[in-house]
Amino acid sequence: MSVFARAADVAHKTAVTGLFGVFCFGTYTVTNQVIQGKNEDRNNDIEDHPQAGFINMLKSKAEEEYKKYYKIDHREWYDKDDDSYLKQIPRPEEYAPKKK
Repeated sequence: MSVFARAADVAHKTAVTGLFGVFCFGTYTVTNQVIQGKNEDRNNDIEDHPQAGFINMLKSKAEEEYKKYYKIDHREWYDKDDDSYLKQIPRPEEYAPKKK
């Protein structure tokens, strides 16, 4: 019985050590990814983005609409035949970087 008890102890220690190692490796991997993500967010410049012009245009449009939201001196009434809003839709190809 001593041989079986010793084999069971070795198997138990092996399993516990293996599971603990997997947990530690997972923690290490996730921690490195979080640190890398924080560093990339800090160093990420929007000018490097291929659609930077389009993104900046969307930001400025959103700011403009937000400033207009609380103003009560203008009215934007609904008209079935008015399709002028289609001309104001941002088009990504207009703001794409020019290929050289």
